[in-house]
Parts: sequence; C-alpha cells; structure tokens
Amino acid sequence: MISFKKRNKQVKKNKTYILSNKSPFAYLEGYKSLRTNLSFLTFSGEVKTILVTSSVPNEGKSTVSINVARTLSMAGHKVLLIDADLRAPVIQKYLNVNYKITSGLSSVLASKAQIKDAIYKSPSLEMDVIFSGPIPPNAVELLSRDRAKTSIETLRKRYDYIIIDSPPAGVVTDSVVLSQHVDGVLYVVRQNHAEKELVKNAMKDLVSMEANILGIIFNDYIDERSKRKGSRDKYSYYYQSGNK
Repeated sequence: MISFKKRNKQVKKNKTYILSNKSPFAYLEGYKSLRTNLSFLTFSGEVKTILVTSSVPNEGKSTVSINVARTLSMAGHKVLLIDADLRAPVIQKYLNVNYKITSGLSSVLASKAQIKDAIYKSPSLEMDVIFSGPIPPNAVELLSRDRAKTSIETLRKRYDYIIIDSPPAGVVTDSVVLSQHVDGVLYVVRQNHAEKELVKNAMKDLVSMEANILGIIFNDYIDERSKRKGSRDKYSYYYQSGNK
C-alpha cells in the first residue's frame, strides 16, 4: 500500500496537484515508490495496462491516474493516459487542455473515429492522452463492446504503460467491466471519505470478476504520530447532472 499525506499548504478548490520535478519531496518520492513497485510487478509478470479506480467520487483517483502516468513518463517510459470515465470526465480539465476535443475514447468505441485520431500528443506533457470524448448515453454498453478490448490490445503494443482513469467502482459498473481488459487495478481509498462497507463491497465486485488488484493507494491521510495539521485536498468530481 502506498500512502499520500495531506499537504500542509492550502490548495485552492478544484485545483489538481499535478506531479513535476518541482513537487514537494515527500509527494514526489511517494509516486517514485509507486513506480518502483510497479516495475517489480512487471518482473513477475507483464503489467502494462493499469486501471485506476476508487469507491466513490472525490477520492483523488483522477489525480492519481495523471500522476502515475507522469512519474512513469519522467522515468523515460512511453506512456498513454486514457480517460475512460465516459460519465463525468475530468482529465482534460485537470491537464488544462482548453480546446474542444472532437474525437475521444467514446468516439473510438462507437466506431466513429480511429484510435490514431483520438490520441492527443503534447511534448509538454511527456505522454500521450486519449480524452473521454463526447459523453454518450450508454457508457457501460460502449465499454462492454469487443472494440474496448481490441483497442486496449492494439495500444499495449505501442506503449510501455497504459494508465486508465475509470469511474468509481462503488457507483457504477464501468470499472468492473474494464477490469477484464487490463493487467491490473490500482484502488484509491481516501481517508475518512467512503464508508468501509462500500469500499469492501466495491472491491469484492472487482475480485469476483477476477480483477488483479495490484495495490491500494491510501490518499490524503493524516499521520497521527506527526501531530501536524494540513488542509484537505479538494477534488471536484460529481455525477449529478449539472455538477461536473
């Protein structure tokens, strides 16, 4: 299990803390430790496609997805980040990509675009990205199609790692469906946020489908031994209409 403490500095509402070489030492080292653990997993068996999920919204899974991809790309790996949250996507917003994306994952799954047309390339990001695309009325149906599996299989031949941000497993079944197409799952749990039973049930659903749980990321925790207070990170992530 990898843990990320609350940060001492106040973080503005709706701001996502994206990893860089200028990030605080402890924060950067936490992700480097996670990267090392992933490399050890690769030695025991190929782990290239990784799904990131949580139990409920606001646990920081999208930030974790971005930063896992970032720390892998910073080590020289060829990385693709996919926003597979077709209901309430935030990756484009968090990466400050302000122009309209016409082709994304939903376009590919609906056979309205080719994979190559959906890949966003930016030297400043040091990784490729496939954004969610237009929000469809049938997200789980799109993700259940054979095209989802074949697309991931095609992409894994081109990249060292593929990191997939998916909806909370305790809210919708999308992540359970996607877990069948990846090598493993990273599960984000934010301290004192989701109810224990909900976390247990969501993870049980994944395990029942034989998902490979690579590990748990304990996010935004308070180390009681340090007796230091920090401000809670704020992540805006809503599923209700009009609150995205």
